[in-house]
Amino acid sequence: MFFEFGIIERSCQAWNEILSENGFIKNLCSREWSFLV
Repeated sequence: MFFEFGIIERSCQAWNEILSENGFIKNLCSREWSFLV
């Protein structure tokens, strides 16, 4: 892995808060980063 998952997770959470209105980022992060878990 070239980066820590924690950083990505926090970034996703930050975007979730900013764009929580449409919920797009949350779904995108869940879908795109699920393979890292």
